Amino acid sequence: MMRLIFEVLSVWILILMQAGAVTVDARKKYPYPLLTNDYSILNESDLAAYTWGMRPRPFTDKEISGGYNYWQCFSRDAISITLEDTGYSSKYVNRKDTLSELKIEVWAKLGVVHRYEMRATLPFHTYEKEFHTWHKLMKGEKYVCLAGSFDDKKQKIENGKTILVYNWTFDKIKTKKGCDGYWDNCKPTYEQYLKDVQDEARLNKGRKPSVWEGK
Repeated sequence: MMRLIFEVLSVWILILMQAGAVTVDARKKYPYPLLTNDYSILNESDLAAYTWGMRPRPFTDKEISGGYNYWQCFSRDAISITLEDTGYSSKYVNRKDTLSELKIEVWAKLGVVHRYEMRATLPFHTYEKEFHTWHKLMKGEKYVCLAGSFDDKKQKIENGKTILVYNWTFDKIKTKKGCDGYWDNCKPTYEQYLKDVQDEARLNKGRKPSVWEGK
């Protein structure tokens, strides 16, 4: 009987590891994209997708990471999301709406903050949908994983206190409930990556460089 129970538990553990956790082998294979514990939220594809077509890049806070993204997972209690209506007209996108800014702030530890900002300022209704989607993903969860490219690290004085701020450009958010990404790329596959590269190559073939790109 004990042997049967042990075998059943072993099978379930194996299934859980394959379905929603980064294995030891995966971390050895992709050592750089994950900077923290993943708390069984991420999988191998989440890490692998940030290495396709990229040179290996250990994280450093001395320079921007450019197109290289990194995962970090934090306690839900440390994370807050703010949606701000800027009040400015979005006449070039939607004349009936105003522009907004969506930000994620993580108090990783005392005096250390990670701030994730979006790639663009978009109409309020667009980011309002994202705001509610992210709250649903995080509701009742103990941990949340965020992915983004590193911009810079600055020491600031806010509310009379000195804090160290790490600034990131947001790419994805993921919990055990699901995932949401800026580019809708939460189920990455290497086959799709290759197809996207080929499609981009076809689009760029024969295209003349703009005046901004030089001759």
